[in-house]
Amino acid sequence: MKNTVQHYCSTIFVKLTLAWLLLPLHFFIIVCTTEYDLTQINYGEIPRSSSTFLNFILQNKSKPQIKFQDRNIVDVPEEIWEQIISLLDHDLYLEPLSLVSKSFLSITNRLKQTLIISNPTSNFLPKLFHRFPNLKIISLSQFNGEPCSILQLISLAHFPLQSLDLSNHTYFPCNAIQQLPRSSLSSIKSLVLRNLSILNDSDLGVISQFIANLEELDVSDPKDDYCVTGDGDMDVSGGGLGITDDGIDLIASKLTKLRKVNLSGNYFVSDKSVISLSEKCLNLEEIVVKNCTFVTQVGMAFAFQNCRNLKSVGLLGMDLGVPEIAHLFACAQNLSVLDFSYMAVSDGLLFSIVKASIPLRKFTLYHCKDFTFSGVLSLLRTYHSLEYLALEGVYWITDRTIIDLSKFLRKANTVKLNFCSRVTSSGFFTLLKNCPMLDILEMEKTDMGKQEFAVSNATNPQTRALILSCNKTLSNECLEKIAYSCPSLELLDVSDCPSITRKGIGEILRNCTGLKHLQMNGCGAIKSLGMDAKLRKLEVLRASGSGLNDEGLLMIAKKCPALVYLDIMGCSGVTSKGVKEVVYHCGRLKEINLNWCREMSRDIVAWMVFSRPSLRKIVPPYGFVPTDYEKSLFLRHGCLVGEG
Repeated sequence: MKNTVQHYCSTIFVKLTLAWLLLPLHFFIIVCTTEYDLTQINYGEIPRSSSTFLNFILQNKSKPQIKFQDRNIVDVPEEIWEQIISLLDHDLYLEPLSLVSKSFLSITNRLKQTLIISNPTSNFLPKLFHRFPNLKIISLSQFNGEPCSILQLISLAHFPLQSLDLSNHTYFPCNAIQQLPRSSLSSIKSLVLRNLSILNDSDLGVISQFIANLEELDVSDPKDDYCVTGDGDMDVSGGGLGITDDGIDLIASKLTKLRKVNLSGNYFVSDKSVISLSEKCLNLEEIVVKNCTFVTQVGMAFAFQNCRNLKSVGLLGMDLGVPEIAHLFACAQNLSVLDFSYMAVSDGLLFSIVKASIPLRKFTLYHCKDFTFSGVLSLLRTYHSLEYLALEGVYWITDRTIIDLSKFLRKANTVKLNFCSRVTSSGFFTLLKNCPMLDILEMEKTDMGKQEFAVSNATNPQTRALILSCNKTLSNECLEKIAYSCPSLELLDVSDCPSITRKGIGEILRNCTGLKHLQMNGCGAIKSLGMDAKLRKLEVLRASGSGLNDEGLLMIAKKCPALVYLDIMGCSGVTSKGVKEVVYHCGRLKEINLNWCREMSRDIVAWMVFSRPSLRKIVPPYGFVPTDYEKSLFLRHGCLVGEG
């Protein structure tokens, strides 16, 4: 096929069509066509991000004019279109393209790679598996039934599976896994088994035998099927002790290609498991052992010393003694991610990390203790190229300390200061000013809204996401300053901030015209988003327990044509009238949550399903229990309706 494409591109000009679902109210498809000389394009330079693809195409065009035409795409072979559409980096973009033509529908069906299976989805799996023949990522974590029946259907499809998620189930389906085609088993690189009730060494034996090319394994957070009695004995229920060192040793011996392992929450895993993985899995890059009581600094010291490819370590509740482990950080010369939670982290340990000169990119101290400003400053001064810093629950961090720390965060794109109760708006604006690359800033449950000192020229066009929830003193005046300081904002979370009203949120929406995601759960004083708000790009609005009323919904209906998800659970001021306005005008709406909305007519659910074909999920009002016939009818129209 590659030769055919190259031959075609070398002999003629082709027309590249990028299709979007514009004017969603009427589902108009606009096909924008421009002529390009593909012989002049260096295919090695084609960007893989959809956000830069259009710019790339425009830079390589042979004719300047852009013209609009009908859906005449028969002159372009499907293999050309397939290469073009494959540049889109998310399945989300495939749905609108599939509406352009039967040819595009066929192409997008072949290109879809991810499927998340829920209970309603299971009824249509044979058709879905036939429609999407090249699925690589399948998740059953949201499916509440027996996974064996689903795996049997998967075994008939012969998918080129790369990732399988069986989290949140009772047990690991050994027999069904063994029935999968050898081609599918050999292609699986990632297996996720979080939160299983029963998972033991014999299950790991099946995994090591049948999924021989596994590179990523997550067996974290098993459900507690045991407890420690008053005599110190172990009371076990549910069939076995769970995963032990013997099982991990078997995995390490058979699955030598493992790169990432998460053992968090497995009570019977000890240093022996860490040592075994370090010795036998030479490609090991990431190990997470949070809340593993019997994993100590002895095991981690061995990993630092022997895992030459180790890049990421996640620890919780472990004490690392400086004399014993300090010199071993220098052995892990590829270590770039350190995640410490609920640990005693001394300045001496931080100084040892400084001395090791590792390529540190991400550093997390989550509710840790014993370190001081001196230790953190020394680390930041050395690793001034740090991209991610989380100092959460640190009592001594103030606005003044942020002035000094932020000087060494000029390359940071993510900073998290959640639960730092002494940080005010002054610290917030200092970070905006001194961190020019800052993309995400989290300051949940701080003293945001108060101000210790003024900060001038704190505009940061790079910042796209702010998490400011649970700040009781966050005010309208502060939000107004944020609106001018972060003009490129796309995500804002101000949930449970009782002092803000329509005035404050309105300033954000008026100035941050690119906002796509807004969370204001529990903001009882916000009844509307403001008539001057500019919301044409808003896709997600989470406003459960807020003061939003019908007037606010009417404004949303008129100004949010791109709205996909709306959560107004527990909003006592909304009625059927306001909901109907939103559903009627928001042509892309897929999910709506009306739980605990009491002022709703019983026929509102049926009206929504039949009035808005784009709806895929409805959480109905309090007291609404659909009959089996209604559930089936709504599903045939593509919408899942639960119980209120």
